Amino acid sequence: MSISKLMIATALCTVAMMRVGMAAPIIGTSQGNFSSLSSCDNSGGSQDCRIVNTGANGQNTQVQWGSTSSRSDFVNPSTLTAIDLPINVSSNATNVNIAKLSWFNSATLAQDDLSSFGVHYNLSIAFTGPMGGLGDSETFNSTILNPLNPPGDVMGSFNMAELSDLSFFLPGWTVNNLHYVADSGSSICGTTNWCNPEGNTGSLYIKANFTQTVVPEPLTLSLFSVGLAGAAALRRRRKQTVN
Repeated sequence: MSISKLMIATALCTVAMMRVGMAAPIIGTSQGNFSSLSSCDNSGGSQDCRIVNTGANGQNTQVQWGSTSSRSDFVNPSTLTAIDLPINVSSNATNVNIAKLSWFNSATLAQDDLSSFGVHYNLSIAFTGPMGGLGDSETFNSTILNPLNPPGDVMGSFNMAELSDLSFFLPGWTVNNLHYVADSGSSICGTTNWCNPEGNTGSLYIKANFTQTVVPEPLTLSLFSVGLAGAAALRRRRKQTVN
């Protein structure tokens, strides 16, 4: 075989063995809790708001306010719950849930209705895969508007500025288009608010798109390097033969 043909064969063999590596799957967990209640009574003898633990989601994962009883606090109250979510992505995906809140808007008694109070929602997202992946955390300063029944309640503000502060490093992946989606009878209203009718349990999600980037596998890079080295050696040999 001539040197030129051998070079071509080497190059073709190298190209044939090249393949694009698939990014390692994304494996993570989204968790949240609440803190910093304000403008409501969460410590007196007749409380109208509090933060409690839940068995499924852990410590300080539910806010409760109001009551349907005139004699006891927190009988069938309105509740806001931070839901733990697993995150598993193995291929390009859109509208992946990366955080979830569940809100039950109880028809509480008028004397227990709060016109407005505040709470912090603390979101933390961590990744165990791919190797070297880094999550992030963010605190959302929320205000709950609780007018006299029957109008539904309003929670705000969920703005894009807070979402833009979330940043993830996931080798082999890009994450973009973080946005809010409300469902189960609730809705995004007034651009940055979450509205929920009386007697309804609604959900609010933070969603994102995950896209794989082109990542050559280590074997591919090694084979390509060998192919280039072989081609270079053949070129040197040809020059020496000519000289």
